[in-house]
Amino acid sequence: MIALPDKYCENMKILLKEDGFNSYMESFTEKPRPAFRINTLKTDLQTWKKICPFNTETVPWCEKGFITGTEARALLPKHPYYFAGLYYIQEPSAMLPASVLPIEKGDRVLDLCAAPGGKAVEIAAKLNGSGLLVANDISVSRAMALAKNLQMAGASNVMVTAEPPERLTPCFKEYFDKIILDVPCSGEGMFRREPEIIKNWIDKGPVYYSRIQKDILREAYHMLKPGGSLVYSTCTFSVQEDEQMIQWFIRQYNDMEICSIPHKEGFSYGRPDLSGGGSSELKKCIRIFPHIAKGEGHFAVLLHKKNPYKYAETTDNSISEKFNNDKWRKEQYEIKTMLKGFVHEKCYEKYYPVKKKNTIYLMPNETVCIKNLRIVQNGLIAGEVKKLFEPSIQLALSAQICSYQNKLALSSADIDVIKYLKGETINIATDYKGWLLVTVDGFPLGWGKADGQGKLKNKYYAGWRMM
Repeated sequence: MIALPDKYCENMKILLKEDGFNSYMESFTEKPRPAFRINTLKTDLQTWKKICPFNTETVPWCEKGFITGTEARALLPKHPYYFAGLYYIQEPSAMLPASVLPIEKGDRVLDLCAAPGGKAVEIAAKLNGSGLLVANDISVSRAMALAKNLQMAGASNVMVTAEPPERLTPCFKEYFDKIILDVPCSGEGMFRREPEIIKNWIDKGPVYYSRIQKDILREAYHMLKPGGSLVYSTCTFSVQEDEQMIQWFIRQYNDMEICSIPHKEGFSYGRPDLSGGGSSELKKCIRIFPHIAKGEGHFAVLLHKKNPYKYAETTDNSISEKFNNDKWRKEQYEIKTMLKGFVHEKCYEKYYPVKKKNTIYLMPNETVCIKNLRIVQNGLIAGEVKKLFEPSIQLALSAQICSYQNKLALSSADIDVIKYLKGETINIATDYKGWLLVTVDGFPLGWGKADGQGKLKNKYYAGWRMM
């Protein structure tokens, strides 16, 4: 049994009452089960159920989410479908925040504390190539890992930044239709899965994190459009970081209101009685407890910013007039000529190509050009121009954009798939010479270059190879 701090246990007894607390403590004798959420940028539920290589059951609050047995834990990050971006490994309760955010086509969405990327990948899937996702993390190294996960998922309408929230606010004043805040917290919902977090709770605890959460909420409020929606979530059970934080927020900003979330199996609800004279509306907050639901622990609430203007905003998403000139059109023609055969022509309705030094990017029309921000990724890296154009792995994995027809079709049961993912040269039964899009069961993995003599030179990105 994990040794839990006395003060934490006292708080949990108040929150859960005696019977609930005993059941909660018993849950620590069970091992957390691995889970994943499929990526609907690459596949759909019907297809996935036909090809799924694992024994699974559905996560009650996320129809795209699946829980599997402990025997699959080691296989999940090693299966070729993982490298194809068909699913993202994510603890079940962590699927809650993105599941309850009501994203619509064309939305501008901010994931303010986005690393490692589970929420951002799901937001990108919901946007399905429309609008814009700005995914931010204050740490550059975590933002780089976040960008990789979005690239593997095939997300293209994305900007990844590495800034504290207050640096973003002046650039994005009332810009976003939707915001998701899965804020830093004391991590009480992670104690069973990651016991080392207990030491951090002892050293810092809810008081330390509640100050950070208030600062993040303030900045998010100013970046949210009137009429927009915001999800606030934590992986802690602390009332101070949960109900009391929301009570403070809606008192601070009286145009914010709490919205109902449709009930799902495993949901527990907020405790206004523990929030210091809190509103009964706090009952709409959602909690997941490990002794009640199939997840480790999470808190989430959906908030709405009232729109006093009572009219719909119209936005011109076209390229700025300053680009609409002969020089711009000439550059566009030259770049599109290099990309011919690699990129769907219809993509240019949503994206425009840009060449920076030797790298070609496909930029969403929604992309905001902002100076003095640490931008880790902006749009999609299409490839590099050396003597000729060389396509990127990011382009290969973006099925909605890549149109390349010359393919090497492999099966997930084929040993050559593993060899390819490890960066090895493989034999191919063709005298074709040139680029081949390598696929597994029809899903793109990356590139190889056939030498015309039955060999495929491996072009799988070295930093992503299977170890």
